[in-house]
Amino acid sequence: GGTIEDMAEPRASASTSPGRAGLVLASLILVAAVANLNLSVANVALPDIGRAFDASQTQLNLIAVAYSLGLAASVLYLGALGDRYGRKQMLVPGMALSLPASAIAGFAGNFEILFLARVLGGVSAGLAFPTTLAIITALWSGPPRTKAIALWSALGGAISSLGPIVSGALLEQFHWGSVFLVTLPLAGLALVSAILWVPAHVNETTDPVDNLGGIISVVFIAALILAINFAPVDGSGALAVGLGLIALAAGAAFFLQQRRAAHPLFDLH
Repeated sequence: GGTIEDMAEPRASASTSPGRAGLVLASLILVAAVANLNLSVANVALPDIGRAFDASQTQLNLIAVAYSLGLAASVLYLGALGDRYGRKQMLVPGMALSLPASAIAGFAGNFEILFLARVLGGVSAGLAFPTTLAIITALWSGPPRTKAIALWSALGGAISSLGPIVSGALLEQFHWGSVFLVTLPLAGLALVSAILWVPAHVNETTDPVDNLGGIISVVFIAALILAINFAPVDGSGALAVGLGLIALAAGAAFFLQQRRAAHPLFDLH
C-alpha cells in the first residue's frame, strides 16, 4: 500500500458507500471495545479471586495490572509492525489471540496461570487496539474522520465504564471466572467482522521497522510498570530497585537507539 491507486478504493468506499463505511467503523469499534472491556472487568472480581487462590495483596495487584502491562509494553512495537506489514494482519491475530487468553483466564486454576493469561490478553490488545485508530485515520479524512474518531472514542469509553457494572452483575450469580469469559462473544463477533469488512492494506509504510528499538521498548515499559507496582510492597524493596535499574538502563538504551536509528519508532528530533 501507500500509492494513490492503493488508497483510492478504500477512500472512495468510505465517502460514497455509507453502508460499507459503517460496517468498517463498527468492526473497528468492536475490536476496540474488546480491549476496553477487558481492561476494566478484573478489578471488581479481585476479592473473589483473592479468596479462591488465597492470594496476597501483591498478587492481586499484579492481576489488576497484568492486562495493562501486556498492552503498554507491546503497543509501540506492535503498532510499528502493523504500520509496516499490514494493520489488518495485526488486528485479526490480535482478536484471535484474545479468545484463548480470556478462556484461560476464566478457567485459571492458580494465580500464575491467571496472571500470564491476563498479560497474554494485553499483548493481544497491543496487536489489535492501536491499529483500529490507525485504520480510521487512513480511511477517513476531513469531517468524516472527526466523526469516526469521536464515535470510536465515545463508544470505547462507554463500554469501558460498563466493565465494573457487568462484572458486578455476573459475580452476583456466577463464578469469578465469568468476568473474563463475558468478553468471548464480543471478541468472536469482532474477529468475524474484522475478517469480513476491514480492508487488508491501508496506506502502510515501506520503511523498515526498528526491531532492536522495539524489543528494548518492551523491556523498558514492562520493567518500569512492575517496578512501580512492587515499590510500595513490604519486603520487595530489592526487587523494585532491581526492576527500576533495568527500566533505567533500558530507557537510556531506547533513547540512544532512537537517536541513531535510521527509521526510529519514536522520532526524538
